[in-house]
Parts: sequence; C-alpha cells; structure tokens
Amino acid sequence: MQTQLALQPCRLSPEVMNSPLPFDLFNSKGMLLVKQGTQLHGDAETLLDQPLYRSRADTEGDDRHSIQRLETLYRAYVDLMDGWRSRPEDVLQLKRQAGDLVHLCGSHSDLCVATASHLPGKRHATKHAFATAVVAVLLGDALGWNLWRQHTLARAALTMNLSLLSLHDDWAKKHSPLSAVEKGNVQRHPGLAAELLLHSPGVDVAWITTVDQHHENLDGSGYPVGLAGQEISQEARILRVADAWCALILLRSGRARKTPRDAMLELGRFVGTHFDPLVFQALKKLMGAYPPGTFVRLANRETAIVTSWDKQGSLPRYATSVLLPTGVMPHDFKVRSLTEYGYGIRDYTHLDMAQMARFSVARVWASATH
Repeated sequence: MQTQLALQPCRLSPEVMNSPLPFDLFNSKGMLLVKQGTQLHGDAETLLDQPLYRSRADTEGDDRHSIQRLETLYRAYVDLMDGWRSRPEDVLQLKRQAGDLVHLCGSHSDLCVATASHLPGKRHATKHAFATAVVAVLLGDALGWNLWRQHTLARAALTMNLSLLSLHDDWAKKHSPLSAVEKGNVQRHPGLAAELLLHSPGVDVAWITTVDQHHENLDGSGYPVGLAGQEISQEARILRVADAWCALILLRSGRARKTPRDAMLELGRFVGTHFDPLVFQALKKLMGAYPPGTFVRLANRETAIVTSWDKQGSLPRYATSVLLPTGVMPHDFKVRSLTEYGYGIRDYTHLDMAQMARFSVARVWASATH
C-alpha cells in the first residue's frame, strides 16, 4: 500500500522539472501524485505549493553521493571562513555554498541532520555554524518559507560568528565559566559580524539584520542591543532557536552534549521570553525525541544510530546498528526495524572518543537499505 512506503522529503530541481520525472512523487499521506516518467508542464507550479515526497527506496542510490557532496561542502566552507577577507568573491562563494546546502536539505533532510551532528575535525565553531544552518533551513521550510528566505537563513547561520571563529573554538574547550572579558566579546560578536558583512560587497540587508539580531530575546534580555518583540526579525527568531538547539546537542570537549529530549526541555523553559513559540513548536515537531544522527541503545543491547524520521509518528522506524552488545564495531552495519521484537529503543547513548574515531556517517548510509 502507498501509505506503507518509507517516504523522504523531496525538492524538485530545475533539471528534474525540465525532463521526465525520474521517480514517483507522493504527498505527506503517501498518496501518489505523479508517476515516474511523467513530463511536468503546467502541473509544476501546483506541485511546488505543497510538501513533496519520494520513496526512500528511490533515494538510496544517491545517498552516498549526497553525503560526499555535504562533506565536500563543509570542507569548502571551513576553507572559506579561514580565508575570509570580505571580498566580492568571498560573498559569492558563500552564497553558492548556502544555495547548495538549501538544496541538499530539501532533498535529503534526514541525511543532512545526521551528518551535521557528526561532522569531522576539531573546528567546533564551523561545525556549529554549519549544523545551525541545516536546522534553520529546515525550520524555515517547516514554516512554509520560500527558497529565497531559506537562503537568507543559511547565509546568516554560516556567517553569524564571523567575528570570533578562533575564540569560539577556544571557548568550546573551556570547562570553567567565561571571564568578564570573554562575556563582553560574546555580547559584541553579533554586531561585529554584521559590521563585517556590511563591508562585504553583495550582502543584502536581510542577511545582515539576521546576523545582527540572532541573539536578541523576545523579552528584551538579549544582546547586543536588547531588542524585544516585533523589533526582532522573523529570520533572527528562527536562527536564535536553531543556534540554541545546536549549542545543546553538539559534542564539544568542554561540555557534554544533551540528549534531544533534554535539550527540548531546556529550550522549552524559555519559550515566550527568549524564543518565539511558533518557531519552538516547529522545532519540536521537526526533531522529535530521536532526530536522525541520535545514538540509541536497543533492547538487544546494540548501539544504533537513527537514520530517518517518521513524519507520521513520534518514533523513528529504522536505525542502523553500529556497535554489538560487546561494544565491538562490526565490519558491516545492520539496519534494524525498531518495531520488531528485540530492536525497540531503550535509551539514549553515545560513542566514546575511540569509537567516534572509527565511526563514519557514510558507512551508516551505505548500510541503510531498508
């Protein structure tokens, strides 16, 4: 039955729209909208006005390629930040990277969330900004925003900490509270980043405003200016929530990451004061308790990573086992159906540093053929 299909969110690229459809298109309820091989003509605008899905089985062939694209995109972003000089070519390259990320989020949302949670390397600042961009774009999409506004979210997230990237890496390693000087630097960084962008040819006002306001709170307690309520742009409200979420769930040497459930409870304490209620609800609905990339302990004592979210239920249906009950990482990862006896989720867990050194999201998706 169509409603039994495992569906993957899908965005139609110009290449797809100008040629016979290479896959079946479904709506969110699993109903077939357009059959494979159909040439889209006048129906295209109607289709673009609603969320579209394709069978997960159709996406498995290009998942590995998409992971490579995402990891290559991240490495290029790190290089760009290391060499940023506010030149027109820097801005143009950042815009291209943001556009590529928006497209990948639209076609492989679960893969992007999982990969962004486990990016390679020790550069916490760039990993955090990249992951925040993924979450912000998906929140914009969940709220029905058009592609242009999603591009603004991606650009702003990727440059929100432009003024303190090296300091951000140092602070991520700290086990003690920030000093008064460090706190001052933190509170000034949105305005300083916005000023850098202001002197970067090709950066628009919405982009600069979003960066400048991404630490403002609804009740006026934020920084750098202390804006409140309607003074804060909608884009900045989304970035505020995405930034805070990633700060809680991403691994950093100076602080343990929170589980998605605990992170959501922590953010929930500040809804209406710091965070926009509509954006928070969108985050809660989008991520749930077990977003892709979450490590879980199964009933049979295996450690698995969630690889997809179920848009029609509160629990994921599949996870890929990455550790045996003995703690050994197998040569071949196995996909587990979480609805089968013995494979239900029992708790959150994590991999230690040695295990993470041997872990690869690409290996997970190469095995995730359910």
